[in-house]
Parts: sequence; C-alpha cells; structure tokens
Amino acid sequence: MKKIFFLILLGVIVVFKGYKAQAQDAKFQALIIYNFTKLLDWPDKSGDFVIEVVGNAELAKELADFTQTRKVAGVQNIVVNKVLPSDVSNAQIVIVGLTESDKLENIIAKAGSRNVLIVTEKKGLTKKGAGISLMKEKGTWQFQFDENNIKKYGLKISADFRELGVQ
Repeated sequence: MKKIFFLILLGVIVVFKGYKAQAQDAKFQALIIYNFTKLLDWPDKSGDFVIEVVGNAELAKELADFTQTRKVAGVQNIVVNKVLPSDVSNAQIVIVGLTESDKLENIIAKAGSRNVLIVTEKKGLTKKGAGISLMKEKGTWQFQFDENNIKKYGLKISADFRELGVQ
C-alpha cells in the first residue's frame, strides 16, 4: 500500500513539475513574441493589434495576460485570440503551435498578402514560408527567421532583430 501511494505521489509531482515548466515556457514565449512587436514595423498602425494563436492554449492565455496593459508603438491595444486554423483572419501576428505545424501551408494561404508575421514553434518551418520559428534549444529560447518571408508581407526588420535571431 505504501509503495502504491508513493508511486502515485511521485507521478503527481512529475506531472506538476512538467505543467509548471510548460507554463514557464509559455511565459518566455509571450515575452519574446511581445518583443517582436517592438523589433518589427507594421505599416498599418490603426485599430487593434491582433495576435492569433493556433493550437497552443497555454501560450494564448499567457500572451493575453502579458499584453493586457501593453500597447504596440504606444498606440495600438493588443488583442489575443485562440483560433482554429480555418479561422485565421485579419491578424498582424499568427502563431502556429507545434501541434498545428502540419497546417502551416493552409495558414499561409489564408494570410494572403496581408501585413502579417507568421511565427511557428517548430524548427525549420521558415523554409516552408514562416517568418519566424521560435524554439527551445538546449534549454535556451531562440528564434530562427527568414528575412525574405518577413519582408514579403510588408514588414520591416530592425537591426536589433537581426542580431538576436538566427538566419
């Protein structure tokens, strides 16, 4: 009986630690994504700045919490929406969660030629059209970017952005 109790307790601790680590990762991702709004320039600064998250509910929640009192360029309120791949609409940033990576091609098609930054959570997807792939490598968050994929949507990149990312 003691062995069973110990194993159950150990399982709960492992799950809790995994959940805590996942929540912490989402907080770091939210901070990094918010900083993209400072390091890139969107031509249209009217209305709300919309971020749509496809597939990562924890990131959507953390991003909404983190940006609640912040603005883009000091004027635009930030609105974060968790959406299905088929519901991607008129956002300035679309984040494609790891579990939805296989839908990247459809999401890019929906983006059309609008001024949108497409961010993924899977390494290498900049080769398939994403502007940024945000990933954790050896315990450190970093991002890979494709300047051409970002510029084709009419966005401008700062020198600081180039320094921080991996091409």
